[in-house]
Amino acid sequence: MWGLPAGIGASLAAQEPRDTVASELEELRRRIEDLELLLARQGEMLEGRMTEAMEREERGLAVPDPRQRAVSGIYGRPFVWKGGGAAVGGYVDLELEAGLENDELTFDQHRLIPFIFAEITDRIHFGTELEFEHGADEIAVEFAALDVAFAEWLNFRGGILLAPLGKFNLIHDSPVNDLTERPLVNRQIIPTTLSEAGVGFFGSTYPGESSVLTYEAYVVNGFDAGLLTGPAEARLRDGRGSVESDNNAEKSVVGRIGFSPILGVEVGASAHHGVYAPDDQADRDALGLNGDEKLTIAAADAIVTRGPVELLGEAAWATFDAPAGTPDAQFGYYAQANVHFGHGLVSMFPSSVFTAVGRWGEIDLDSDSDGARQRRLTLGLNWRPVEETVFKLDLLTDWFQEASGEYGDAEQRLFFSLASYF
Repeated sequence: MWGLPAGIGASLAAQEPRDTVASELEELRRRIEDLELLLARQGEMLEGRMTEAMEREERGLAVPDPRQRAVSGIYGRPFVWKGGGAAVGGYVDLELEAGLENDELTFDQHRLIPFIFAEITDRIHFGTELEFEHGADEIAVEFAALDVAFAEWLNFRGGILLAPLGKFNLIHDSPVNDLTERPLVNRQIIPTTLSEAGVGFFGSTYPGESSVLTYEAYVVNGFDAGLLTGPAEARLRDGRGSVESDNNAEKSVVGRIGFSPILGVEVGASAHHGVYAPDDQADRDALGLNGDEKLTIAAADAIVTRGPVELLGEAAWATFDAPAGTPDAQFGYYAQANVHFGHGLVSMFPSSVFTAVGRWGEIDLDSDSDGARQRRLTLGLNWRPVEETVFKLDLLTDWFQEASGEYGDAEQRLFFSLASYF
């Protein structure tokens, strides 16, 4: 056999490890430079936000919650434990409901939501939320997604996703919201919590010095024919699809664009569109469908924070192809005002704050007939000893439309609840 002279072979053998070490050192140097650049950018962003927050505080203005700008999911929340690239936390709530028209008085341990976050690398993250409702009568995975960051404006996400349909579905946690009950539109038209299996992208850009533009866009399984078989008052809730399988080969799309021109102001537009009819011919025949029927839900949301006052709201429109005689259009909205006061009034909790809340909402579950509308006024007062924990007292007044088109007598309920991150 032909071979290299001994001297040349030994020289090459020695050169190969040196080349490998040099290559590894060069790769390590590049990674360190990338990390230094990332830290510098994050430091500049944090310094800017801290300066702006300090200036607002010196002027006696409220400092908006940074979660108003957060992309959906588990990120940015408080955690009870962190270590080894992982973090564990969650939130819990408890409600006491009293029916003022009857003798109903009941406690409900409504939600216990543990969540886990893992930093696999600085560019690959995993987050999940587990949902235990009513003392574990209902158990579900609310969110479980893997994120891969390519750039601040381009991030991949896949798994069980919180659908970016409206803003409330993304920030529905009990400790974040100032009232116990969720808005009517987010119970019936946008069926919060809406979790769907799929993949897509999200990110943010900065068009100006103080403005932020965010987006989320995903391909998902979508809704199913449950929106025809369920009762009218829960049509879209019953039509939420499965994260295990789709009832048809078509995929739905869902996305939201949010724009914050200045800190404390954000407007958003979102939509969900896709086929809901089943592929199975027998199921289609039973429902009177041809297989091409689609559902579209469009939503708009806004929030404005000025000093101690917050104004927020959301509206949604749902239209779907349906057999004759089945309601095929629904609409709902809410408008809410929060006024914060009494900062540090309870001396043992120097960061405590009180909030007075008023919310008006309406839904129309059948645009073609009377008797399908509901109106609700909610007045509330809450106290936060710290930002993550809240005690709420709410009075709900509902008016239900009758077949004549007139609204019946008011029905009232009183809620006392507590909620906290942990």
